[in-house]
Amino acid sequence: MSLLLQSERASVEKEPTLEKGEALINSIRFYGEREGDTPEEAMTATSAALYEYLMARVRPQLAKNEPCRVPFADAKEYLQLEKSSRLMGHMKALSSTWVSYDFLDVEEGFEEAGERVQLMNCSVSTKAGERFIKVEMFPSVRKAILAAKVYTHLELGAFPRFSSKYAHRLYPRLALMAGRELRPPMRWTPQELAEILGWKPPTWKFGNFEARVLNPVIADIHEHVRRFEISCEYVRGAGRGHPVTEIVITVGNAAVTPEEIQKAEMDRSARTRVRRIAKDAAVDDTTQMPAEDHLRRAATRLGEPATVVASMWTEAFADERIMEILQKDGLNAAFESWVQRQEGTISVILAEGYGLSDIAPVIDDHLWTGNQPRTLRVVWNADGERRQRDFEVNPTDRDLGHFWMKNEDLIADLDMLDLEVAA
Repeated sequence: MSLLLQSERASVEKEPTLEKGEALINSIRFYGEREGDTPEEAMTATSAALYEYLMARVRPQLAKNEPCRVPFADAKEYLQLEKSSRLMGHMKALSSTWVSYDFLDVEEGFEEAGERVQLMNCSVSTKAGERFIKVEMFPSVRKAILAAKVYTHLELGAFPRFSSKYAHRLYPRLALMAGRELRPPMRWTPQELAEILGWKPPTWKFGNFEARVLNPVIADIHEHVRRFEISCEYVRGAGRGHPVTEIVITVGNAAVTPEEIQKAEMDRSARTRVRRIAKDAAVDDTTQMPAEDHLRRAATRLGEPATVVASMWTEAFADERIMEILQKDGLNAAFESWVQRQEGTISVILAEGYGLSDIAPVIDDHLWTGNQPRTLRVVWNADGERRQRDFEVNPTDRDLGHFWMKNEDLIADLDMLDLEVAA
């Protein structure tokens, strides 16, 4: 978290993030201090940034079910505030903001809908002359945060830079979409999006909503969110003036750092097998095998059990390029480089009855016209066991399409989709 307190923003790879669950993002509704108040009366952009920062700071302590404390000095540095009085004003705004959630409490078997609770209760705590923000949350909200299985990572460096007080409402929804494999365009009527963002004017005019809310929010996302990109388009009706009937936001794929990838399961038996794999391959378990967390995340990325990844890694010691990185930059850099190469590997699954001797000359004779080398991994069954061999080729999608078509009797499957094949 110390990187957030520096004057210059940290790189996207190093900047701390906030892990926020889907239920909290999609079900939250904001209210002001009094019944019927609109969200914008309760929170400003700076108040929202303080909320996200406090959520990130207290998240590791939530399981203890105790009040959490954050130093005044850290919060002021994050928000670039000089006076404690201004910080206390934003603390009061958070304590005066009431919200409702609509998520299922699976442990107790009931749904809490429409129940209004404090977004966050902030008070001042002092210890040895130092002031802290004491943070408390409603028990069901705490439980929902801890139980979240679907979540996204939010860039903590973005929130204090947002100029619009509405940006923090839309950004988490976009980030959640950016983390999905399938990302259909997000569509709302102008009135629907205005309600999500909490803009409720006495008289509705799209031009006012566009100028005061939508355009500043989109500008904030474009300028300060670095992990994905968005585009915003309008669908217009056929009536007088061609009114905007739909707002369509398309979200690009999110960049994910290795630390944020979920870790594959690995039980005691698998750990024992990994140690045995290293021993059998004469690979030092402490200096040449990746740490368990790195191994489990690599297993998730490659879609293989951790034991299979461990076995594949020991075979990489025959690769001079990997050994060069290992000696020059260390184990973690070498392992990450190797994992990235595996992610770019093209798997060629041979049909039953065929083996390496059938496909090797075909690969050597095929015309590869690309500029970038990639690994072609041939996989086949022999005597009931899976075998594989890697070849380095310079393919284009068109090359791969022709390769598959010319050898469809040999190849049962090839893991590239939408290959470009000439007619």
